[in-house]
Amino acid sequence: MKYYTNKMSRGNTLLPLFRELGIENEIEQIEVDYAHIHDPEYLSINPMGKVPCLVDGASVISETAAIYAYLTDKYHAKGLAPALDDPRRGEYLKWLFFCHGPMTEYMDIKTLQVSAEQIEQRRSSLSMGNEAAFFAFLKQGMQYADPYLTGEQFTAADLYLAYWIAFAVQFKVLPYLDEFKPFMERIKQRESVRDIDWIQQL
Repeated sequence: MKYYTNKMSRGNTLLPLFRELGIENEIEQIEVDYAHIHDPEYLSINPMGKVPCLVDGASVISETAAIYAYLTDKYHAKGLAPALDDPRRGEYLKWLFFCHGPMTEYMDIKTLQVSAEQIEQRRSSLSMGNEAAFFAFLKQGMQYADPYLTGEQFTAADLYLAYWIAFAVQFKVLPYLDEFKPFMERIKQRESVRDIDWIQQL
């Protein structure tokens, strides 16, 4: 497998997943300089000119949440995703795509300094709804984590959400709510993130 990434991209979140799956040595990591990310050579792989991107044979997976889902299914014996017939799989997928959708949307809107009035006007068309709904969803998820998002089983969704919380808090897009702390402390104990600054600095 070939993994196209950049040290300054959200591709950083994949390293702990590779470690959890024990596949670091099975992946050829290719650094894509942002100065060349729109060159024809890379655009032939991902026409959107974005990283990360995973190539596994004829399969090209260009969205981080999709890479998470793909790899945890490919290496399902590692137990980082509920089985296809496990009802908890719905919760697992919900959190993967919450991070990829509403959470990244919320961060973009906050970074762009969109006003609360504008958000409310467009609430029905925003995947995050509004700020109150977004925070209510996150807080409920943290409240029900027992100890992880889908129960006793640690999954890739826990790792992915931890990345986004840590990233958002460190860039002051999201406050470090008390509700986050027990969950984040559990994740920080994982061997796969012991040397990952964006987790450990919280």
